[in-house]
Amino acid sequence: MMKQITMNLEKPVTYRWSGKFVGKDASWKHMERALVDHELIVMEKGTLYVEDEWERFEVHEGEWLLMEPTKLQKGYQSSKCSFYWMHFIPHGEAQGAKARARKTERNAGGKAEGKLEGLARITIPKEGKLKNADRVYVLLKQLQDSDLRYMDPNYNGYLASAVLQEIANQAKGMEEGAENGSMRGGAGQVQGSAGQAGADSLREQVEDYLLTHMQRSISVGELAAHFGYHEKYFSSLFKEETGQTVKKFVDGRKMERAKYLLLNTDALVVEIAESLGFEEVQNFYHVFKAHANCTPSEFRETYSKKQEFDK
Repeated sequence: MMKQITMNLEKPVTYRWSGKFVGKDASWKHMERALVDHELIVMEKGTLYVEDEWERFEVHEGEWLLMEPTKLQKGYQSSKCSFYWMHFIPHGEAQGAKARARKTERNAGGKAEGKLEGLARITIPKEGKLKNADRVYVLLKQLQDSDLRYMDPNYNGYLASAVLQEIANQAKGMEEGAENGSMRGGAGQVQGSAGQAGADSLREQVEDYLLTHMQRSISVGELAAHFGYHEKYFSSLFKEETGQTVKKFVDGRKMERAKYLLLNTDALVVEIAESLGFEEVQNFYHVFKAHANCTPSEFRETYSKKQEFDK
């Protein structure tokens, strides 16, 4: 079973630092060192080959790896890659031995280890594939900009916690989708387009479709036909499941991709609009402003600062 890491977000994590690494060529290999904090790695391009005291990891594009403090962290194979990274200390661990002693006392009293109450408790698999990597990239970029612009430890801690919460939510959503698919499959799910839409949540099926058709204008009718539904029934079913109209959902996913492109490329706004299937750039401006409360140019200027470090 994949290892799960449980953290308490009753208070924000202690943010240490973050950045984006871009390898110059295929000869780069991760440095050898002791890792004193938790480190989150989110791959943008290529593959990272890294190991700790106990195991080796291959982290591919759109995947994350959450490494706990270890006496040894090093690369075991060279590669050309780029990734975001964030160092932090979960709430409670910064308090040292006293916090660990309280945890031991709770365990001795019959409570399960790592038992945290309510919404403060999040669980993240040590590694996995992001359903929506662009969303996490944008959050990490905003964190870097905040660190450079404001240098406010409290604010940075909340932003870092938001990154972890987003990954936990995506991981939980994929896990629930897999469980639902298994249950429906055992009940004799009908095969075909509509049957496949039932195997996972309709939202997940639409997200998968968008990943390979993001560059085109996508209508509700096109989606309904692809999944084998009447258009009105499809719209009703989707809104019942997600609480959003199909158009709002599609626009939202496209705007998350737009944010990523604005922060990570030098592409003109008109080029980004075209790459997302907008025939009229003014329509793109309208949808973006409704989503982000600012124009694409204002968003790029606000979050344009970045940190790129060798590792």
